[in-house]
Amino acid sequence: MKPQEVRRTLRMLWWLQLSVAVLPVCLVPAGLFSLGQYTERVSLLFFVLALSLLFLNAKPFQRFKHAVIMVGQVRETAQEADAWQRLMHVRLRALWYACIPAWSALFAKVLGLDMPVVVLLTLATPVLFWLYRTPKQLS
Repeated sequence: MKPQEVRRTLRMLWWLQLSVAVLPVCLVPAGLFSLGQYTERVSLLFFVLALSLLFLNAKPFQRFKHAVIMVGQVRETAQEADAWQRLMHVRLRALWYACIPAWSALFAKVLGLDMPVVVLLTLATPVLFWLYRTPKQLS
């Protein structure tokens, strides 16, 4: 595959996985379960725990960064196709880790927690996805 074709494929997969992460939060009704008077305390605790899950992205991002560097190093050689495949695989796995905040937001929404918690966790996922975009220098 040519670099432009691979970039197009990566871009389509990026949008597809972002929609898989964020759409359930938009489609599931809020407050299926009620925590009553404990909602405020549980919301804050849940938000802090869910934000701490962002640190799970450190190792996958490091692998992604090394895969991008490898693609840049083997450009116009016989190993380029394998490097692009590795980049695709590494990024796909890393994006699953980037989905964790949105899925935490979905869980918070189902529990009926405060909406700022749901919104902030949902917005954390596109920010993480933005980190995993393919650099334009590789095309």
